[in-house]
Amino acid sequence: MKNEREIAYKVRHYLNLGVDEIDRKTADRLFEVRQNALAHQKVAGAQLSLAGVGHVAADMILPHARALIAMVGLAIGVVGVSTWNDFEKAAELEEIDSALLADDLPINAYLDKGFQAWLSEHSSQD
Repeated sequence: MKNEREIAYKVRHYLNLGVDEIDRKTADRLFEVRQNALAHQKVAGAQLSLAGVGHVAADMILPHARALIAMVGLAIGVVGVSTWNDFEKAAELEEIDSALLADDLPINAYLDKGFQAWLSEHSSQD
């Protein structure tokens, strides 16, 4: 940045050296062109005033992109494991239901209150 300023000062100095030798008509024309360029620059600056938003957003988001990706991956993993556990639990309950339906127990056994305790004890042992 310092080097660019030094170059700009040197260019300005060399341009200013020849200013005294320019006739009035050329100086007026250069002034008009400069004013026209400045007017176009202001218009272009007004039109592109939101152009820096993407750059600012990228500067704020990209440094945290790894953490954001890790959080999304972790959330997907947690949801996946939870879903997988639900399917496993459903498969276990299906197995118990199938065993109960295939068994030749009398209907009174299913109505017995102690049967629920035996069933939960039996399912926890498996």
